[in-house]
Order: sequence, then C-alpha cells, then structure tokens
Amino acid sequence: MLLLTSILLTLLLIIIVAYLWHIRKAYDFFIKLNIPGPPPTLFFGNFLDIIRSKRLSLSIHEWTKKYGRIYGYYEGHTPILVVSDPDVLQDVFIKSFSNFHSRRLFPLADPTDKSVNMITAMGLRWKRQRFIINPTFSSSKLKQMTPLVHRSVHVLTQKLSEECRKGQPFDISTYFKRFTMDTIWSCGFGIDTDMQNNTANPYLVYSQQVFGDRMQLRLFAVLTIFITELRALWRTLHMSISHSKHWLRYHIPLTQYFIEENPATWIISQARRMIKKQQEIGRTSRVDLLQLMLESASNEECIRDGLASNATNEQPEIEPPLVRKLTTHEIASNIFLFMIAGYETTSTALSYVSYVLATHPHEQLTLQHHIDTYFNPEHEDEMPSYDILSQMNYLDMFIRETLRMYPIAPIVINRQSTEAFDLKGVGVVPVGTRIAVDIYNLHFDAELWGPVDPHTFYPERFETKRHSMAWIPFGAGPRNCVGMRFALMEMKMVLVRLLKTYSVIDCGEKTHGSFENLKENFVIAPRDTIVRLQRRDEVHL
Repeated sequence: MLLLTSILLTLLLIIIVAYLWHIRKAYDFFIKLNIPGPPPTLFFGNFLDIIRSKRLSLSIHEWTKKYGRIYGYYEGHTPILVVSDPDVLQDVFIKSFSNFHSRRLFPLADPTDKSVNMITAMGLRWKRQRFIINPTFSSSKLKQMTPLVHRSVHVLTQKLSEECRKGQPFDISTYFKRFTMDTIWSCGFGIDTDMQNNTANPYLVYSQQVFGDRMQLRLFAVLTIFITELRALWRTLHMSISHSKHWLRYHIPLTQYFIEENPATWIISQARRMIKKQQEIGRTSRVDLLQLMLESASNEECIRDGLASNATNEQPEIEPPLVRKLTTHEIASNIFLFMIAGYETTSTALSYVSYVLATHPHEQLTLQHHIDTYFNPEHEDEMPSYDILSQMNYLDMFIRETLRMYPIAPIVINRQSTEAFDLKGVGVVPVGTRIAVDIYNLHFDAELWGPVDPHTFYPERFETKRHSMAWIPFGAGPRNCVGMRFALMEMKMVLVRLLKTYSVIDCGEKTHGSFENLKENFVIAPRDTIVRLQRRDEVHL
C-alpha cells in the first residue's frame, strides 16, 4: 500500500512538473515574435495584475500606455494580442475578415457541434446563422416593430412620471432594465410579459442573475483560464451540475428551497419550450426574430456546414453553398444570446445617457431644443416614427458620443485568426492567435478625435468623418453587433419621449458615486444611476 502511494505521488509530481514546464514554454510566444508586454507570472500569467485593478479594460489600457498600440499579455498561459492601431484593426476586422471571422471562445463557451474545430465549418456556421437572422433588423422590419416599442416606452414613461411626482432621487437604471426586457420579448419573440409592472417575472429575475456573482460559474471559469487543456472537462462538469439542479428543482419541488437554479439553464429550457410550442401552433403572421428562425428550423441535431457539398475536395477554392437551416439548439442559443445581450447592453447605455444628461445640463438643453424642432412638447404622448428618428442627427450624435466615452462591452470585441497572418510592423503571427482591442485607447485618442479634447463630452465631433475603426462600441466589420440598429432605435425613442416632458437633474454625490467606480463583468456598468426628474414646464427652484 505504501509503495502504491509512493508511485502515485511520484506520478502526480511528474505530471505537475511537466505541466509547469509546458506552461513555461508557452510564455515564449510573444518573446519569439519580439512583441512587448507585461511579464507573466508562472501559471497565473498576468491574471493577478487584472485582479488588483479589478477591471480588465483598465489593465489593458494601462499596459497600452506602457507598451504601445501592439503588445501581448497572458490569461493563464493563453497569449492575448492587444491592438489599438486603427489601421491594423481595419485589416483584422474588415479587409482580412475571412481570416478573422471567428471570435475567441470564452470560458465555458459551447462550441455548438462536433465540427467546431474545422476552420471552414466555423466560418460557414457564422454566415449561415447571420444570413437567417439579419432580415429581422432591416429598415422595413424595424418600422413594423415601432408600435411594439412605443407600447413599452409608454409604460416606461408612466413609471417615470410616478417617480417625478415624488420629487425624490431614484435609480432610473432599474426602469431601463425592465423596459429593455419587455421590448425584447415583444419585438423578438411576440410575447407580452409586462415586466415593467410585474417585477417578479421569472424571465426578468433570471436574466438579471445571469450577470450576478455566482460561485460555481466563477470557479469553473477560472479553472478553464488556468488549465485550458481541460476546457471540455470543466464545461461538462459545470453543465452537469447545472442540469442536475434544474432536474431536481423541476421534478422534486421541495428542493427549490435549498437548491439555486442556474439562470442560463433555466432560460435555455424555457426557450426550448417556447420553440416547441410555436412549432405546434405553426406559422403565424408575426415578423419577429423567433418566427424567422423557426421558418429555417431543421430536424437535424447537427448541421455539418460545407462538408457534404465539398466532401471530395475537388474544388477546395470554391466555398460550398450555405445550408439555410438552424438546429433547435442553435435557435435556443440565439434566443438566449439576443435576450441577455440586448437586455443588459441597451439598459446600461440608457443609464450612461441619463448620467450625461444630468451632469451636462447645457448639452441636455441643446438636445431638448433639437427634439422640440420635430415634436410639440405639449403633445406628451406623441411618439416618433422610424423615419423621423433617422432624420434627428444631433440625437444620433449625442448617443454616439455617450457610447464613445462610456463603451459598454469591450470584452466581446475580439477575433481569433484562422490562418497565419502578417502583422504590420511585427511579422507573421501564428494561426489561432487571439486578438483583443483596447477600446479606451481608440475612443480617447486625440489624433482620432481632436481637435476638441476627447475627454470632453462634445457630440458635434461626429459631424467630422473619422477613421472607420475610431468608434467601435458595437464592434466592426461584417460580424459587428447584429442588433445595433434595433438598440439605437430603442434608445432614441426613450430619449425623445423622456426629454419632451422632463429634464434629468443631477443629485450630486448620489449621481456621481457609482460612475467613479464602475463594475466590469460582461459589461462595464454603474451599480445604479441616481437622478431626479423635473417637468420642463415647472420653474427651477
């Protein structure tokens, strides 16, 4: 027994030493390419520096100041190339997009099917899904959605009117979150949830929890970062635990009192039920994201893009035709992604806009006068049409300037190369290289945004044409945010309706506190947005 224990301990020690040696060799990646960057710590890489700063985007920006517009750091022993040279980024996101159509897999991400490791299939999978989803956000479809958005905005303004009558500071961001979720379910899936009145709605509750601080998720995400070779094992364990919890809660109701549901698992399960229900009902007259995806639904469990039509490789240079179908799993995943991404990002953007309005009264007055040229402020319930919104240039510039100064989700603006590529000023970078963007360096670059100081809120700077990669809050190139136009339409309708009647008032430290120490997870957001509303027809005291 003692001998067996000694042998096992020796084997374990050999494995640990070999693995640490493997990690040590991984840290030669940027040295071989002669790319500068912060020195990594064995096993942890530069993760400890990120923990100390509490925000990845700030660490990246500080390293950019020290090492320049192209450098590298390590997440565990995974090399991340950071670029903020706009010309290089234009090549990555636009000119050479065929080599950078893939985003890097985040911890615990689902590769979706067995062919994920095949480069051709990866590109075709993205194209196939995007081809089906894109029509949802065309101008004609957005116009058809405006009555649904109007209805959600009307409920929102009723809630804000109640807060205005109280005359007290309040957290406006909570109302924006309920509004955006209501709008997503109406416009995306044709379902009226009334979350703005029913704050205990489980879809709202679980969507908020997705961005919460959950120990299980953090544990497996950290394990994936540090021991990435066992990514499949960590994801399997995480999903097994989550599904087990869901099964116990569903089949043994008593367990609901002491077992927490995994919010992502719950939302995906509801999405599958929604799909099944709509398939039983059949085709409807609705024009929404769910209907478009269901019309392209496949009975297959896995669509192997491009393999059947190009199996013989007789003409490898010709891209095989797209299979214009989605699996049930892909439809459910897209429902989850659209719901979560659209909910958190748009509500956070509206929170930033509210903060800017409160802290920049002159710009708020300018925006109100701009809105008054299109709408009679005395007709409070009048809502803008899609065509009118497209004419309101200053409103558009105001929102864009806010998103320039307060980017929301820079972590998702990344790419991974599918082939080796020649990086300007560096040389050939290997296949599979992960590229991140220092969005703060781009958005506050005086050369890109002058002559007015980029740290000054100045919407008029968008009257001047800038570099195509100078402003990328929604990403860039063919794979930018598919819901960008929908999100901007939502925001504009809220602002028109709000500022026709009210002014957003600064509440001093209550307003500024949360914006001096932003939190960063999937999005960069304030803890709350405390403001006060005052009717424009009232005299300021």
